[in-house]
Amino acid sequence: MRKALSFSLSACFACGLGLVSANGDTQRVTGQTRQRPPEGFTCALNDITVYTGVVTRYRRERGQTTLRISTDWDTTENVTVTHADTDDPSASFRYAGKPFTTPDWTRIEKSKGVLLDGVRASAWVCTNGKVLIDWGVPKERD
Repeated sequence: MRKALSFSLSACFACGLGLVSANGDTQRVTGQTRQRPPEGFTCALNDITVYTGVVTRYRRERGQTTLRISTDWDTTENVTVTHADTDDPSASFRYAGKPFTTPDWTRIEKSKGVLLDGVRASAWVCTNGKVLIDWGVPKERD
């Protein structure tokens, strides 16, 4: 008889995207590798989750920016970046792991608040509410 697998997203991340069984054994998830958080994003590894994929919905408004990501792991995740009293979330953005700059807006938006089709991102979400979006991430090969 097989033992049931039990895991949490943070435990899965902490073990390099493997599955953790009840007795502590790990299984590697085929084709997946562990992603590192962007430099400067501080959050304990047990408290962080990353959603990587194509951004299918994007709304930038005063106080918050919301994204829906169709992930590379066949899930759909909603993420909110807060930015009090402004419609500029760039302090919580990176592009290809580097600080987000004014010219990077043209890499992700057609016009202010309108995302280009097929743009990819990784959303790093900490349990303390801190969120960082890294745009322009490539699709990982299987």
